[in-house]
Amino acid sequence: MSRMNTNFTRRRLAAIAIGGLALLGAGVAAAQDYPSKPVTLVVGFPPGGSTDVVARILAEHMTGTLGQPVVVENRAGAGGTVGIGHVASSDPDGYTLGVSGVGASILIDALGREPGYDIDTQLDIIGVMGTLGLVIAGRNGLEATTLPELVAFAKENPEALTYGTSGVGTPGHLAMEYLKTVAGFDMLHIPYKGNTPLMNDVLGGHVDIAMLTTPGAAEQVRAKGMYPFAVSSPERSPLMPEVPTVIEGGFGSYTATLWNLLVTPKGTPADVQAKLSEALNAAMQDPAVLEAYSSKGLAPTLTSPADAVQFHADERTKWQEVIEAAGVPTN
Repeated sequence: MSRMNTNFTRRRLAAIAIGGLALLGAGVAAAQDYPSKPVTLVVGFPPGGSTDVVARILAEHMTGTLGQPVVVENRAGAGGTVGIGHVASSDPDGYTLGVSGVGASILIDALGREPGYDIDTQLDIIGVMGTLGLVIAGRNGLEATTLPELVAFAKENPEALTYGTSGVGTPGHLAMEYLKTVAGFDMLHIPYKGNTPLMNDVLGGHVDIAMLTTPGAAEQVRAKGMYPFAVSSPERSPLMPEVPTVIEGGFGSYTATLWNLLVTPKGTPADVQAKLSEALNAAMQDPAVLEAYSSKGLAPTLTSPADAVQFHADERTKWQEVIEAAGVPTN
């Protein structure tokens, strides 16, 4: 190679190296300056639902922490996957975030349905945005008054009792199937098309037991329209503190909760992820947020991104095992 060519090559390599350092420096600067414009928080459900409520509570607090508006955008459809699919295909710059519930994060894929994205390869998990328990409630007139009594009756009278949920493969359905496996009893499942007809049939005495969200059932429980046997969360619900947990009923370490993950597109800079994690955890410790959570029956969580990834992995393993053990149809 001639000296001229050698010098040219050296100058070319030096230019590439300098350019690479400049880009690296720009990336670090961008992360340090983040956020410099409003951040969008995508919710895959219509306004007013439990996921939307969680998002708006946290968005308001994170706005103050980050110094830029965190704006909730509802992109409803397909059990929350439309919204999360949009997040997965967005630029990994920290300006498009998503709220991914248990269905969009685990159940739709585990049930053999195509969510339209791969959560492991297309999304980064920042943290857990709190949990929400379910309540095992029964129609008035049942002889059992405790969960152990209910389970004992069901064991002695297989399929004499019916239980309703808002549909096959929903969290309520899988939570009851999980309890049936843990406690060793059976009940006939009656799937409904949503919580409203299910609630009406429990109140009307047409179905014996239902697995309902605590906020949805709390008003009817207080009005004596139905009887609460236990809550599925690790701790008692602030909405019905008199109702024991399944664990208190003597059934191992059983827990079943709804939850949401804060997610970003895969490849979001580590510094940006750290800022989002700090903002999320700051919200979880704010008295106003804690009060708002308590009023909705929500339990706060403090998680690092690594904690949240492990939480998701543990939950996925649990619910995949429940789906297989219960023989829930997949397609």
